[in-house]
Amino acid sequence: MSANIFVQGSPESQIQDLASYISKLRGEDGDENSPYVQEISKLLSAKSNDVYVQLAKGGSIFLTESDREVEGAFNLLIVISLKAVDQAPAVKALIDTLTQTESNKTSLKQKILLNLYNALPNNSPLRYNAFLGLVDVTAQADELDSLYGQLEHIDTWAKQWGIDKATEQQLYSHLSDKLKQAGEEKLSFDFALKKLAIYENIDASAEALAKELVLQAISIENWFAFEELYQQPAVQKIKGSVEFELLEVFLNGSLSTYKTFASSHPDLIKRLNNENNINKIRLLALASLGCENLSRELSYAEIAKNLDIPEDEVEMWVIDVIRAGLVEAKLDQLNKTVIVHRSIYRVFGKEQWQQLSTSLSTWKESLNEIMTVIGNAKLIAGGALQGGAAAVVVEDKTQEVTVTTSN
Repeated sequence: MSANIFVQGSPESQIQDLASYISKLRGEDGDENSPYVQEISKLLSAKSNDVYVQLAKGGSIFLTESDREVEGAFNLLIVISLKAVDQAPAVKALIDTLTQTESNKTSLKQKILLNLYNALPNNSPLRYNAFLGLVDVTAQADELDSLYGQLEHIDTWAKQWGIDKATEQQLYSHLSDKLKQAGEEKLSFDFALKKLAIYENIDASAEALAKELVLQAISIENWFAFEELYQQPAVQKIKGSVEFELLEVFLNGSLSTYKTFASSHPDLIKRLNNENNINKIRLLALASLGCENLSRELSYAEIAKNLDIPEDEVEMWVIDVIRAGLVEAKLDQLNKTVIVHRSIYRVFGKEQWQQLSTSLSTWKESLNEIMTVIGNAKLIAGGALQGGAAAVVVEDKTQEVTVTTSN
């Protein structure tokens, strides 16, 4: 069934047109005596804001009928809803209609929600609701990966929308849940961590989330940013808990430290995958070994002893740690050595700053010596060419020697 939908005219005539169209899709006549038209007319006469809500709810039929004009009808519904004195109830009702009505018209739902989002002002908090609706509809269709590229803008959008901290936490929590359902553990964790970071008061729920995120961080393959997690105020608040103790093991502990912890806390380890934990702590231990031995040869025997593995497995572990992005190194299979060119620091604190300062001072001295040699060579070469005098700066900076050459 088809009917004309007019986007021009007064708000009242647009409402009447839309009510008549919905009435006809319901199998009514669509005239002024039709039950649905009468219901809308009564609310319109009473100047009730509920008229916009009822139209938004009535729009659910657009998703169950095959009519070429339903997209235009939805767009008219957006225009009408945004003319309400109080937009929020109508907009939220429209979003509920699009997300809760069972229908295979996923692309239509997405298009209408995107149109609604763009029709709202940039600073409208209702954009938050429209975006969540878009996420839900896309997740229902198992197409959440199509939104991944937009998720990097969420922090900026949240500020533009002007939502409060509690709503921002709901946003991150919702995204985390949907991403976890989609099998995206790392992305899910990232948004849960964002939620944890904006707690203004560290209460019991924040502490519970902190403990859960510690265990998740350990379980996620190739996630190693334990210092970032450690520095969260909510995580610091759980100091003294077994979860915090385990986090410290992965932050700066060794394989033997982990094994000691695991034997003392079997109940906690049962909640995790012990084999995966050992693999991760070995990768971290190898990165620490690399930090301590930058640019010097590490023998396979040293690495095998540090990781408690057979020597013939060393190459596999070195390749794994390189793939994980923790280390840049070169294998010498003939001499059974490894030269580490770069390695991450698991913790970068006072000791690491001191090491960096020492390294920079050494490099500075080496560069000064090189510059001295180069300067001397230039001066000697210049003097030889000109047949004059050339000043040569010797190692002792307090003296200057003049060498005279004669023709």
